[in-house]
Amino acid sequence: MKVLLAASEFSPLARTGGLGEAVAGIARALVAAGHDISVALPRYRHLTALGTAGESVGPAQATYRHGVGGVEVILVDDPPAFDRAGIYGDGHGEGYEDQWWRFARFSAAVRALAHDFDLVHLHDAHTGLAALDSVAPTVFTIHNSAYGIFGPLEETAAIIGADPRHIQPEGALEWWGQASFLKAGIAGSDRVTTVSPTFARQLTEDGSISGGLDGVLRALPHPVAGIVNGLNPDEWNPRTDPAVTAPFTPNRPYGRRATRESLLAESGLSDGIVFGNVGRMTEQKGLHLLDPSIDLLISEGLRLVLVGDGELNHMVDDWAERYPHAVWHAPYEERLARVVSAGTDFYLMPSRFEPCGIGQMYAMRYGSPPVVRFTGGLNDTVIDLDESPADGTGFGFRDFRTEELVKTVRRAMRIFRQSRAEYRRLQRNGMLSDFSWGAAAQHYLVAYEQATTYRRERLALR
Repeated sequence: MKVLLAASEFSPLARTGGLGEAVAGIARALVAAGHDISVALPRYRHLTALGTAGESVGPAQATYRHGVGGVEVILVDDPPAFDRAGIYGDGHGEGYEDQWWRFARFSAAVRALAHDFDLVHLHDAHTGLAALDSVAPTVFTIHNSAYGIFGPLEETAAIIGADPRHIQPEGALEWWGQASFLKAGIAGSDRVTTVSPTFARQLTEDGSISGGLDGVLRALPHPVAGIVNGLNPDEWNPRTDPAVTAPFTPNRPYGRRATRESLLAESGLSDGIVFGNVGRMTEQKGLHLLDPSIDLLISEGLRLVLVGDGELNHMVDDWAERYPHAVWHAPYEERLARVVSAGTDFYLMPSRFEPCGIGQMYAMRYGSPPVVRFTGGLNDTVIDLDESPADGTGFGFRDFRTEELVKTVRRAMRIFRQSRAEYRRLQRNGMLSDFSWGAAAQHYLVAYEQATTYRRERLALR
């Protein structure tokens, strides 16, 4: 099958978080399964040295072809939109104000490329417009519904060349008088997927999670399919990872001690029970639930390593200033992200919502049992020790409240102190969990076949 994946990120060429890794994981797994896979990606400024020049598509002046691990990357060269610092912004603000214009042009180029493929797989709102009247069957994957893109209705429709029916009230593009890129992807595609079964259900039940599009999702002629993300076990391997101070395996985990000691030395933290988190410091991630009880938990031995930045920087920086022996906050870097997974005693993810989550998978792979709120993909990937003692991989709670998080943190700390055998079993179970991309790729192939069949049936009824 000849498939085009289109996204704003593709690791390692352009990545700010889990989206780029997910698109790369899907693409490489499909190649390994014998399919002809290309990825359309904006030719950002930092990518202008890559590729061989080719034809123009849509509003883009050219495309550049570049191979990455068996995947052909089609870099869409549109300098007015993408010859800028950064991916979504220059790093000093909230993002470019004309985001809608940039990705409307990219979507138009993707739709022009669709002629050469059996199917187009679109990822997140940045590519949603390309689903409208695509000549090829389309699958649209919602990675994070919190990041919608909205633009002026008439101007957006003109860029993409949308059929007038799409801008009518309740049309595929129209949303409260604006153009919704996320709605266009949902309503315009032949199949819609998201990145975990639980999140698929939550999208149709909770308007605060779906951006108000829960009704649009429920009205689809087919259910939203939840397909859990994966990771590359060769790239995330504590036996061979150079970021790890000493190698370790599920059956011989003792090398973790060296990385733990290195992390404590680098952070300047005193010994205790070390919890880590890598990601955006935002309310979605739930770390603010700790704030009312942070003093008490630190007095009980909690140590925190936090890597990443966001709107809650002021809160976590205040913790670190008051308790330099117990809290360390550092900006994101790849090496440190791996050290946190390999060197902490537990990995903390008390998210308000989490489409899939990748941090908990990395942490389990590296022997750090997760402490999570059971929502979205966290519910689908972490097994609570108390609910399944033999198969447990971590700890979880359901009500998004400080009291529930504190009880769960204390539960984890108690096991760490009082039952090393149970703690070692948690580690081993997590390290042996299969989160490879192969299974996910097979589920996507099913979605591709369903989309192709649905498109064929629709055409036959015309």
